[in-house]
Amino acid sequence: MSESRRARREAERNAKRRFFSPGEPAVEPTQTSAQPAQTPPNAEADVEPSNHGTKDANATEINAPQKSEKSENTTTSGPESPDDSSSKPAEVTAAEAQVFEAAPEFEKVPAPTAGLATKVPKNSKAKKTLGFIGSVAVLCLGAAAVAAGTLFPAQLPAQGAVTGLTTLPASDALTTCPAAVRLLKGAGADADPEFAPTSKDSKSVIRAAVLSDNVGRIPGTQLLKLDGKSQQELAPRLEEAEAAKLPPAAQDGSSQRKGITASGITAAEPLTLRTQPLGGLQSLSGAARFYTAKDGDLAGLAAAGCTVPASESWITGVTTTGGTTSVLHLVNSSASVSQVRIDLRGSGGAIEAASLSEIAIAPGESKSLVLAAYAPNEKSVALKISASGGKINATVQQSSLHGLTPGGIDYLVPGTPAASSQIIPGVLLQDPQLAGDLAKGTSAADAVPELHVSATSNEGATIKVKALGANGEVAIPGGGELIVASNATARLPLTGLPAGVYTFVLEADSAVTASVKMVRGTKADEPMDQAWAVGATRIGSEHLSPVPEIGNARLVLNAPVDTATITLRPLNKDGKLGAEKKIELSDAKTITLKPSDLGNDTVAVIISASGAPAYAAMVIEEGDTGVATLALNPAASGVEGVQVQLRH
Repeated sequence: MSESRRARREAERNAKRRFFSPGEPAVEPTQTSAQPAQTPPNAEADVEPSNHGTKDANATEINAPQKSEKSENTTTSGPESPDDSSSKPAEVTAAEAQVFEAAPEFEKVPAPTAGLATKVPKNSKAKKTLGFIGSVAVLCLGAAAVAAGTLFPAQLPAQGAVTGLTTLPASDALTTCPAAVRLLKGAGADADPEFAPTSKDSKSVIRAAVLSDNVGRIPGTQLLKLDGKSQQELAPRLEEAEAAKLPPAAQDGSSQRKGITASGITAAEPLTLRTQPLGGLQSLSGAARFYTAKDGDLAGLAAAGCTVPASESWITGVTTTGGTTSVLHLVNSSASVSQVRIDLRGSGGAIEAASLSEIAIAPGESKSLVLAAYAPNEKSVALKISASGGKINATVQQSSLHGLTPGGIDYLVPGTPAASSQIIPGVLLQDPQLAGDLAKGTSAADAVPELHVSATSNEGATIKVKALGANGEVAIPGGGELIVASNATARLPLTGLPAGVYTFVLEADSAVTASVKMVRGTKADEPMDQAWAVGATRIGSEHLSPVPEIGNARLVLNAPVDTATITLRPLNKDGKLGAEKKIELSDAKTITLKPSDLGNDTVAVIISASGAPAYAAMVIEEGDTGVATLALNPAASGVEGVQVQLRH
């Protein structure tokens, strides 16, 4: 060690002894240029000496880290600016306060605070003791803090954490039936239609049914008008506490299940079937509207199931050429305003219709639009109907005239959403010779059975089509392949197929929607009828499908891929359930049977499936020309759940 350095160290020690001598006033040590004052990080403000004596360095440095020899003689300095965080009062933990109180030879020392004086120790021995205790306390507190952070990590709010499913209570099941068929008289402003009465012999009725639970409790069920008033009550509503109870199992293991039916409901306006849940599960109910007329412009047969309101619907097969009238009906049976957007696709691609981008429909209101005003002279139009706020029901009433001769009437209802696979059951085709003759009549060029497909993406679609008849797959003339341009529609004639009932299977390389048009008649230039079959959903555990009150119905079943078992159980007009009937589906064969095969006076059928995916629909015939189809009503939903995402 050099002489100059040794001398400097000795001077510093002497200065320290003078500064901390008991009973003497405190003297600030003189800083030399060779050893400038060191300000540690987060320096506290200077502590003024009190009137009780001099400051004790060890006592004031309890919160400081362990010092090296070089740092013993440094002094603290105040903050360099008023905004420095070190100007805040020093905080003392509970552990540090206990250290102050633990020194028996000291007066009680308050927690050191910037700008306040502290008590002076009575002797140097106590000072050393307190300094040692303070150092140990600091080390212990630091170690504890590190350990706490390791053993007990901070509980921070989760970012995007997803919990399990949160159960939602079952609500009333709601399905809405379309309005009765109406004759278009004209169109006013904004293509709003004006309607005239239909022919005197026309008939439009709704049939509804509801099932009890296994112990015979029948849920409250009503058919409601759009204003919420009751049109007809099938069963009174149970007390909510009673309805919420889980049904006890029958002691003998038997089921007391039964039902209630209502037929011949003639209300012309849209009606909503509301069914109360039981035991936390939605109850099983179903309804449908049927229409028939022997003469007039709207002569023919039509049918439509009462469907669940949706935020998105797809309707394919609309025609707006001369002689055809297509009216879109939108119904808002919810308690919220619905903002509706309608996107149109035609043979040339997307059709611009700015006025269809924002349509407001108030709660309990309906709106009708003549589609030829937005997409004129189109042989095939596809609609995508999107709703925000209140969900809606959408149907298209479509009718044709061949000059003055009725060309048919039907409801076009939403099919399954756009997908690369579509299954369409319930297609009735006449003899190909007769089908060709019907289209040769004057103004009857559109009287052709055909498949309508819409590509819903910019890539377009290539579709392979299969026709499944009573004996399995039947070759489609021309190969059954269809190419559809971007966001466009296309048609595939089906006149070359043998007479029979079919299920059509579509496999595409991108998402499509589809429907099949059927034509039924006897001679060209005479009245005929048309109907539309749409993409179907897979049969689930239980569906309740009303049997048509009008015409003769057949249930159409198919399992396109593999073997499936269908279980059918009839419900008669007295509300009694008949015996179950099981049907095996295999080899992609389309099976048909009459509801009367299940029992006399059958007014509804419970349909269930197991095994491979299976599909169903009803095809209805009346007289020599009437034809219609009825899609399968949705199955009742059980307890639903949603994933809850937690964020802060």
